[in-house]
Amino acid sequence: MTLEAYIMNIVKTLIVTCLIALSSNQIMAATLKIATVLPNGSSWMNEMKAAAKEIKQKTNGRVKIKYYPGGVMGSDKTVLRKMRSGQLHGGAISAGALAHIYNGVQLYSLPFTFNNLDEVHHIRKTFDPIISQGLTEHGFQLLGLSEGGFAYLMSNKALTEAADIQGQKVWVPEGDLIGNEMFKVAGINPISSPISNVYTGLQTGLLDTVTINPSGAIALQWHTKVSHLADEPLLLIMGMLVVDQKAFNKIKTDDQVIVKEAAAAAFKRLDTLNAEGDIGARAALQKNGITFDKPSGTKWREIADTALKNLKVINAYPAEDYQNLQQALKEYRLAKP
Repeated sequence: MTLEAYIMNIVKTLIVTCLIALSSNQIMAATLKIATVLPNGSSWMNEMKAAAKEIKQKTNGRVKIKYYPGGVMGSDKTVLRKMRSGQLHGGAISAGALAHIYNGVQLYSLPFTFNNLDEVHHIRKTFDPIISQGLTEHGFQLLGLSEGGFAYLMSNKALTEAADIQGQKVWVPEGDLIGNEMFKVAGINPISSPISNVYTGLQTGLLDTVTINPSGAIALQWHTKVSHLADEPLLLIMGMLVVDQKAFNKIKTDDQVIVKEAAAAAFKRLDTLNAEGDIGARAALQKNGITFDKPSGTKWREIADTALKNLKVINAYPAEDYQNLQQALKEYRLAKP
């Protein structure tokens, strides 16, 4: 090979290498477009924005997150549809919104599963990775999973007995198979609608009973339209931040680690903030005239058990994982002083 040919080969190699590098950089840089119904100024949005700032800084701008808060992109259901079409890359949504895709997201929100947050924190050490893996297998990268607090029945009358629910106009979220089945077992047909319609429903009398955590009731102003809270945790509200797995895989591996760590830290802070917020919200509800009623008897739990048996038949939740969770809870409760 002549010297001239040798030099030309080197030049060609350098050109190809540069083109590959440029192409790689284009692929590795990303702006993740994430939508949510959560309003600006909420603790959720504040923490997610803090995580986005950290991610941008630590990746030197290679990964940016653009949020669309306040429901401007529609309900959780609409956000998921826009993720499938590529219009969005991710969503901060209620866990139940993904139940029709992966039933494992229902695991923590089945009725009367937990008695307190200590039990939740113990169980999550084992079952968070199971939920994360399940979402990955269905095309979603879980970036954050956080406790929204325990939800209670709130109504315009005392619900101390299961029979008291008769004649009430009960709201359940869109696609909530578990809530829908539970109230049907209790003898009523609940009204399903997007969360954005609930306040108007309470205002006009279309609705009079909701299931919500205390801080959520205040943030959404639902507490101004009800007068009673049945003071027994019905279920645990879980929120999650997910992105499309294909979009996430376009990010450089090292940057993926940064994104995961920043988001996980933000959602861990949210767990603490949400727990503190619900304590304050309970006090605020009582101060504003909401009556806290203590339900009596075991009828509600019997209704929940029947509903879960019915839902097991249609695979609405992961029965085997739930059985394992119940066993882990039993062992934890026996071991506690």
